[in-house]
Amino acid sequence: MTRRGYGESTGKIILIGEHAVTFGQPAIAIPFNAGKVKILIESLEKGNYSAIQSDVYDGPLYDAPEHLKSIVTRFVDKHHIEDPLLVKIKANLPPSRGLGSSAAVAVAFVRASYDYLGIPLSDDDLLTYANWAERIAHGKPSGIDTQTIISNKPVWYQQGKVEHLKTLQLDGYMVVIDTGVKGSTKQAVEDVHRLCNNDAYYMDKITHIGQLVHQASNAIEHHSFQQLAEIFNQCQEDLRTLTVSHDKIELFLKTAQQNGAVAGKLTGGGRGGSMLILAEDLNTAKRVVSAAEKAGAEHTWIEYLGG
Repeated sequence: MTRRGYGESTGKIILIGEHAVTFGQPAIAIPFNAGKVKILIESLEKGNYSAIQSDVYDGPLYDAPEHLKSIVTRFVDKHHIEDPLLVKIKANLPPSRGLGSSAAVAVAFVRASYDYLGIPLSDDDLLTYANWAERIAHGKPSGIDTQTIISNKPVWYQQGKVEHLKTLQLDGYMVVIDTGVKGSTKQAVEDVHRLCNNDAYYMDKITHIGQLVHQASNAIEHHSFQQLAEIFNQCQEDLRTLTVSHDKIELFLKTAQQNGAVAGKLTGGGRGGSMLILAEDLNTAKRVVSAAEKAGAEHTWIEYLGG
């Protein structure tokens, strides 16, 4: 008889604080509920190879990318699973776009594996195993992705410490746009650090982003969508000055503005990747999506901010 286990997860978004966070300033991340990863583990008859089916890889386990192979192999070894396994991964979260896809896969897989075994899973165990999987994928992750995804609440992150914030209740919508350009976070971070080295003008931008993160926390606390919109626009100015914007990001910002959006900024490393647009109502958000797709956006999502 086929044995099955199912698990799912959301992604995450850096709301504000990218780049400044690498200088010890705070950042806020939020769950990305429109982005989902769903994983089904099924036992196969003996004699079959274990395999993975996904958009990024479809084939036998022994040839799978290292971060996928190790997470499955560890589960098999730890729990002495004798049957071969088929792991089906469905995701609408593209990798390397700053949307937490690897952490989401890790969390969904751990949930699916415990469901397969029929044993309860505590949040502490989930965090431990998901962080282990994240280390395979990223070397030294900050931990902000797994914390945000598992708690399903906004997270305040500073110098390795994490605090949970109030759930978002803002009367508005956020459009998430994948620019289709794969940005290199590592390179962008190095370049910003080089710019800021002994240069007060650029360091002031980092300090200002830190101040904006405090203001954004206040906006969340007081459910002020308008305040957050103003903060977004100021933050994008700073990120632009720090050279981490991109022609595509600027194009989509302009397109969104022409279609009624009130604010926008990049999210994550920048120089491509993903970006966030704020719209006051659903119709405006839909107009922005339509215009962005016409202008060449790779993927778009609409996230209600809970007001």
